[in-house]
Amino acid sequence: MLNFINEYKDIIVNVVSIISIALFLLSVQFKKKKDILIVQTLSSICYMIVYAILGALSGCIIELVEQSKNLVFIGYEKKNKEIPLYALLVFIFMLVIITIFTYDGWNSAIPLAIYILYFLSSYFKNPKHIRTTMILCAMIWMVYNYTIGAKLMIIGNVLEIISAIVSLIRYDMRLEKKKSTKKKQTEKKTKKGTK
Repeated sequence: MLNFINEYKDIIVNVVSIISIALFLLSVQFKKKKDILIVQTLSSICYMIVYAILGALSGCIIELVEQSKNLVFIGYEKKNKEIPLYALLVFIFMLVIITIFTYDGWNSAIPLAIYILYFLSSYFKNPKHIRTTMILCAMIWMVYNYTIGAKLMIIGNVLEIISAIVSLIRYDMRLEKKKSTKKKQTEKKTKKGTK
C-alpha cells in the first residue's frame, strides 16, 4: 500500500485536494448549519489525508481539531442546544498550542487567525456567519498563499468567495427580502384595519 501511495503520490494529493476544495465550496450551499458542518468535516478529512501523505504533521493535527470541533458542534445542533462558550474556547486553545509547537515565523500565525475566525463563525447559530467569514478568510488565505508562492491555491480562494457570495444571495439576502416584504404587508393590513 505504501509503495502505491509513494508511486502515485502527486496524483493522489491532487485528486484528494480537488475533492476537498469541492466539498468546502459545496458546504456553504446548504441551508442548515448542521449540514454545512457535516460537509466541512468531510472536506477536512480529505485535507488531513493530503497533509498526511505530504508529511505535514501540524496540518494533520489542525484538521483533526477542526473535525473534532465540527462533530461536537453538530451534536449540539442536532439537539437544538446552544453551544457552550467553553467548548469554543477549548478548541481555540488547542489551535494556539499547536501553533506554538509548530511555529515557523509570522506566516504560522496567519492560519491560526483564519481557523479562529472559522471556529468563531461556526459557534454562532446563524449559518450566515459561516458564509460571511468564508469570504473574509478566503481573502486572508489569498494573501498567505501569495506570500508562500502557492499561486494556484489563490484560484481556490476566489472560488470560495464566489461560492459564499452565491449562498449569501440564495439564503440570507432572499430571507431578508422575504422578511421585509412580509413586514410591509403586515403594516399595510394593520393600516387598513385601523381606518
